[in-house]
Amino acid sequence: MPEINHKAYIKVPLEEVYKTISTSQGWNAWFTDDTFLKINLDGTGEIRLRWTNFGSENVNIEDGGRILEVDPNKRFVFQWSPGEQSSTVTFTLEPYKDGTLVVLNETGFTDSEEDLKACIGCAVGWGEALTLLKIYLEYGIVYKQDL
Repeated sequence: MPEINHKAYIKVPLEEVYKTISTSQGWNAWFTDDTFLKINLDGTGEIRLRWTNFGSENVNIEDGGRILEVDPNKRFVFQWSPGEQSSTVTFTLEPYKDGTLVVLNETGFTDSEEDLKACIGCAVGWGEALTLLKIYLEYGIVYKQDL
């Protein structure tokens, strides 16, 4: 089955990257507009990624689901539904040189036409998202308004 794999080197400490991908404030600072994120004591929770007035049609978009695993400064795993069924997005953080290697993996797509379209769209989207995360964390530049 198809899956998505990306890596990005970000020249900031693991803790800073983790805080940005594991909090509502972190997501909203660089990528979304009104994300809701709750982590329970057992390392599970809920995430709702939200964009308002998105694109040329000014539509509102929301997607998300369960947070499956939280390992502070190491892993953040959640599900969402960009295709026919839920897929699982895993962020793994590793110390690398003077910063953090962010490894992103998304699995759970089938070979149906709808899932293949979603997989291709998400593959492009996650590549863009990791670039936006990098320029936000390294330089304080936010570019989400033009998405």
